Amino acid sequence: MFTMGEDMMKQWATNWEKMMGDQLEKLVTNEKFISEMSKSIAATMTGKAMYSKMLDEQMAAMNLPSRTDIVKIMQKLTDIEERLVDLAEKFEDYTEAQGSRPAAATANQNAAPAAEGKSKKHKK
Repeated sequence: MFTMGEDMMKQWATNWEKMMGDQLEKLVTNEKFISEMSKSIAATMTGKAMYSKMLDEQMAAMNLPSRTDIVKIMQKLTDIEERLVDLAEKFEDYTEAQGSRPAAATANQNAAPAAEGKSKKHKK
């Protein structure tokens, strides 16, 4: 029972799609339509630019950051994050290099501060 309804809907959708496709094909090849759409898009973009400028001015008047200000802050935070990642990688490389030193060199470095501590206690 429902298959008949489904078939009708599919047929209707196919017919509608073909009809709309034909109409849109006529529009996109019509020079006057393309010219008017270009004008409309240009006017919309001009209006958006004016709106954005007015919004930025109002935000500044209320001492609030504008979208541009927030984008600049995000760029600076991204730069800081990248520097921190680089420093962390360098620190890891450094600690790995320190850990791979020969045991005798590490022992000598650790013994020197201990010897200084003992000599300071004896001087008192």
